[in-house]
Amino acid sequence: MPTSRKRRPRRSARSRRASKTFRGHDVRRVSVRTLLETSPDSEDLDCIARALEAGRQGDAATSLAHELSGLVILESPHRHAMQDLIDQGEHAPPWAYSRWCADLAYRSMLMAADPRIDEAVHMVMTTLHLDAAERAIDDTDALHLGTRIAAGDHVAQDIALYELGGLRDYVLEHAGPGLLERTDKVLGWADEARVGAYEVLGLRGCRLVLRDMSDSRTVEVLNVGAFTGVDAPALVGRLAPITAEPGLMFARRPIPVDLRTAGRVGESVNDDDALGWLWALSFSLCEGATEGFHLTPSTPYTSDLPYPRFAGCEGEFDPESASPRVAELCALGHDPVVANALCVLEVGLIAAGVSDLAAAGVSPHVMAALATPGVFESARTECVGPETAAAWRVLAGVVPDQGTDRLLELAALADARTPTTTSGDSDS
Repeated sequence: MPTSRKRRPRRSARSRRASKTFRGHDVRRVSVRTLLETSPDSEDLDCIARALEAGRQGDAATSLAHELSGLVILESPHRHAMQDLIDQGEHAPPWAYSRWCADLAYRSMLMAADPRIDEAVHMVMTTLHLDAAERAIDDTDALHLGTRIAAGDHVAQDIALYELGGLRDYVLEHAGPGLLERTDKVLGWADEARVGAYEVLGLRGCRLVLRDMSDSRTVEVLNVGAFTGVDAPALVGRLAPITAEPGLMFARRPIPVDLRTAGRVGESVNDDDALGWLWALSFSLCEGATEGFHLTPSTPYTSDLPYPRFAGCEGEFDPESASPRVAELCALGHDPVVANALCVLEVGLIAAGVSDLAAAGVSPHVMAALATPGVFESARTECVGPETAAAWRVLAGVVPDQGTDRLLELAALADARTPTTTSGDSDS
């Protein structure tokens, strides 16, 4: 891919200072390209307003139902994130609702045409999308670029929510008790979640061990997949407070970076400029980084694992292309999605048999598989052979709290299948 030309970043003056029954819903779907050319009509906007109101009350199922009643963007994974939150029910961790609350805050800002979104988009366009901004030959191109940044660039979204105060305003002035009581320290997210840079040192149980590049402190954060599949030594992201141990997690999936960029971002944290980290990222473009390096994939609220493919691109199950184990489980009557998730759990059992560290490495995938509707019930029959008890206990020790009890229950079922040796057997 081409790299951007070296140049100094430009700053503005101001910047310097649903439940399951809805799955088969017949919805009107469009692509992002179509949406850029055809604005939502009044009925679509009304559906969005009703979805936001239900969200404000903490009712995820009703919020998703209203959303699916209107215009649905094919490429957006939002409806899948909502369905995942609904499906997890009582097992959804409170911090996942904090993430949803932040998303609701941003969507409410969009709906209200909050000028802080335009400000955040302009900041990001003139620092991290320099080539694209220069290619915008007229106002229409610039508007389309700004729309794409507002809709899909998490850096712009987070600036509007955190540095410009959108999340704090939403929590204090708009979010209802039904939503707030489900969240975890969400006002602390608004007040304390600052961007930092962290070198990844390793894993310890369900924790990601990091070195803060601003002061060399060792920091432990909840591991829900922020470093899974990442081929970089460091991460740039916001650490937010949570009740569960170790007390911190990334507010959303962080940006993987090299150590030089991480060091520059770490130095910026000690400056007075609250957006110094943005200029630090922009300088990476000046040094030849590929434009768009800061873009992170969307994830569920309950995980930092990216979706395996864009929403709306799901294909039909092909038994001939499936792995033998998936095909075998499907032949036993399991849904293909459930069969695939059961295979993920079985891989987790293999990793747990190797070492605790190997188990910690796959724990985000184990949690994602466990969250698939119907998988825990199927695992109670398919994945509890007597030889699995010890491995389930290892996995239970390296997953976040919301998964521990279910994995220990699977271990107990495996124990119950372990043959006991009677005195007569031993005498013979």
